[in-house]
Amino acid sequence: MKRYSFIVLALASWLGGCAGPYHPEVFVNRDAVQAVSPDDLRFRPEAGLVVITWHVPGEGYRFADKGIVIEGELDRPGGELMSREQSEIGNCEPLASGRLFQCIYRNSRPGVFKYSVRVLKNGRALAPLGLEISNLS
Repeated sequence: MKRYSFIVLALASWLGGCAGPYHPEVFVNRDAVQAVSPDDLRFRPEAGLVVITWHVPGEGYRFADKGIVIEGELDRPGGELMSREQSEIGNCEPLASGRLFQCIYRNSRPGVFKYSVRVLKNGRALAPLGLEISNLS
């Protein structure tokens, strides 16, 4: 855990004036990802670059190798998928042996992005959950 803390602090220092970090918590039951708190992630433009680190609690739960999948950009909140191409959210990777999953959100323009949370329980994939990340400008 000390190594993880050092990595996060080093990344935050390197990013300089970025907002966050934000730490949504993932809630699961035995068969599915049930919720993320906070659920849909909404940021104001003045927040700037955001480091988002999701956490999955509980024994036996880990993020899949692609634990956070950015599905693409929506035409509006709760809307239709407009494009699978996007450059706002990236550098997504598992941390802490899969207990954490981190992405960098550039937050440089208005937009709503659909993402899926994928978790394993004792190596078995649970049903994923779809949510949104958005810039509120």
